[in-house]
Amino acid sequence: MNDDTSAAETTAPDGALLRDHVIVGVDGSPVAELAADRAADEAARRDVPLEILHVVEWAPARKGERLAARLREEAEALVAKVAERARRGHPGLRVVTTVDLAHTLPTLERATERAALVVLGSRGRGGFTGLLMGSVSLSVAAGARCPILIVRARLTNAPADEPGTVVVGVSEFDCSPAIDAAFAAAQARGVPLRALHAWSYPVSPVAPYAPPMWETDDGQKTAEATLGAAVAPFLDKYSHVALTEQVVRDTPAHALLATTDEADLVVLAAHRRHGRFGANLGRVTHTVLHHCKAPVLLIPID
Repeated sequence: MNDDTSAAETTAPDGALLRDHVIVGVDGSPVAELAADRAADEAARRDVPLEILHVVEWAPARKGERLAARLREEAEALVAKVAERARRGHPGLRVVTTVDLAHTLPTLERATERAALVVLGSRGRGGFTGLLMGSVSLSVAAGARCPILIVRARLTNAPADEPGTVVVGVSEFDCSPAIDAAFAAAQARGVPLRALHAWSYPVSPVAPYAPPMWETDDGQKTAEATLGAAVAPFLDKYSHVALTEQVVRDTPAHALLATTDEADLVVLAAHRRHGRFGANLGRVTHTVLHHCKAPVLLIPID
């Protein structure tokens, strides 16, 4: 890593790598530039350093010192340009840069172990940010040790200079860390928070497309109680955040995607499921990641 002073400035006072800061992966694509802007905003809000990371896919057994030197030089120029943009946007923000010639996947995994937040673009020209729409990167998100903010090209209807609402998805499972993060994000931005819970009547396991087996008013009441109980512990802590509790009869993924036209941020609890091939994300999270118009903040929950 390096910054605009010396390599020593990129480490903590005890000489260790920076920790509990914001890391953004860049690859030179427009959406990675948007991700870097978001990362700089987050680092400034949190008053922590921003690390700009670019990974050149490189196998340890690969030969060619001259090629490696050329690729590193190009990568250094890329991260320096992004760092300059971040400093212009946030004077006083400490910005450091890192270039690694390594396998992208392990590098990302290590980054999530030392950062408070990792920011990635959802599309790119391959490499670090381009992985997010693929199965490999979804597996990494499932195993991340810190929150991950996934940024797409701006597709929402909210004006770029007027932040919209923060939306948090609330399920019947424990979402407390995600709800807390959503309240904190809304408070930091000075915008309202919408807590969304979706429910549906049970269907027959042998005929999933048949009409519901029964319909009563209890479903709506139970859903409202579930949502109310989930947000209640945070009302005093975030008393200045305007909260809307929304309960809809719908599938969770469809309900979340329907709210994101005006959203500035969608927050989800990334419940890890451990199967034969390791940790993986649930279907709802997977769907939202692929189709959400707004940035998505994933809060890992084991």
